[in-house]
Amino acid sequence: MTSANLRFLRRRGGDHEGFVMAHPFIDLLRERKTACLWAGLAFSGLGSELNRIAVLWLAIGLAGPSASLLPMAQSAVVLAVSLGAGLFADRFSPRATMIGTDLVSAVVAIFPVLLAVTYGLTLWSLVVCAMGLAALSALFQPALLSSIPQVAQTRDRIRGVNALFDATTRLARLTGPFAAGLLVPVLPVLHFLTVNAVSFLVSAWAIAAMGRMGRIGHRPPSPAEAAEPTSVSTRLMRGFTLMSAHSDVRLLLVVNTAVLAAWTVGVSLGLPFLVAQTGLSGFGLTGLGAVAALVAAYGAGDFLSNFWVASRRPSRLGRFMFNGYVLLGGALALVPLPFWWLPQVAWLPAMMVAAFASGLGGPMFFIPMMTFLQTRLEGTDLVSVIRLRLALTAAGMMAGAGLGTLLFDVLGAAMAVVLSGLAIALIGAWGSLRRPDLGRVGAETTDPADRLAA
Repeated sequence: MTSANLRFLRRRGGDHEGFVMAHPFIDLLRERKTACLWAGLAFSGLGSELNRIAVLWLAIGLAGPSASLLPMAQSAVVLAVSLGAGLFADRFSPRATMIGTDLVSAVVAIFPVLLAVTYGLTLWSLVVCAMGLAALSALFQPALLSSIPQVAQTRDRIRGVNALFDATTRLARLTGPFAAGLLVPVLPVLHFLTVNAVSFLVSAWAIAAMGRMGRIGHRPPSPAEAAEPTSVSTRLMRGFTLMSAHSDVRLLLVVNTAVLAAWTVGVSLGLPFLVAQTGLSGFGLTGLGAVAALVAAYGAGDFLSNFWVASRRPSRLGRFMFNGYVLLGGALALVPLPFWWLPQVAWLPAMMVAAFASGLGGPMFFIPMMTFLQTRLEGTDLVSVIRLRLALTAAGMMAGAGLGTLLFDVLGAAMAVVLSGLAIALIGAWGSLRRPDLGRVGAETTDPADRLAA
């Protein structure tokens, strides 16, 4: 624990001192440059969420139901770029990669707007925008996540920085739909893409400012980088090689991928299909409004858990992480039960409570997982594994989308959500019982923020 994490309070009427620990976010956001970077990433995250909503909405207007294939196509692009990026992306520093992708992303985001003003809006321009931004995101995210140890500067701050930056994505998911609703009366949906383009420029400026302070630069070389240049096949397979060599890394990536497939069925697709198939309503909300209520409840739990996990240092890391999946899956399985157990007036409120509880579980696994990787790998090894995780994430979500379509037709959305939740909970229970001391060596702590693996 560093002095930056402690705030001492003198007790009145006594001659002794006590202390309380400040939340990591408070200390990090007191640093002007870190706060600037966080604000830039948060604005960019909100812009990306507005872009996602706008592109899908505009594509539906142009292509009808066929627009539902767009998210799957984006996942395919992320998968392909993540697997092949090692051929060229490792030649650049994380700072250069992030600034470059932000600047190109701004151009890609504004492209459909300029084309619409000149020639009229076309479906192919939206497809180019969506696919291009997905590809650039597959370059940006590994560079950002591999830079967190340099941004944190010390190991005991890595967990807090992970949670702080991860909060930008979770906050965007929570606030994006509400922001879109507020902007629609005053701003054409097409210009949500303009907002996104501006947000990329702000993000690039914030990253450049951090670089001038020496906080984001060239990552330290990994042991493999000190050797002679590697072949094309070696660079392509580096992530798989590292995953095969490290049993804990392999376990985390495989489990995370399996859970993401089930999560896609139960949350990403399950909640909208649940409302569509049942006609769920409440609080004066129906249709898309009811979907927004469930998603907002899940997002609120997701965001609050992020804030809580940032300050936790569990003594048994594996149990803490896998219990997060027990909570996520168990509560998700409860979401449809009000249809069978409660009167109709209580359906939406009860389902929102279950969705909120489910949202609490995700950060309990994700934030410690990223901290675990960042404190055990470095340089190209780290970015290769992060890139592999992004590819596996895309593959898992594509598999979940395909499986969800089948389950919704055969079993119905309610039963599909229950089964996906139970699958996640069972995976979590297995991990909690079998690997409670993940990463532990002897009697040392399992907390990766406190120890580097030998």
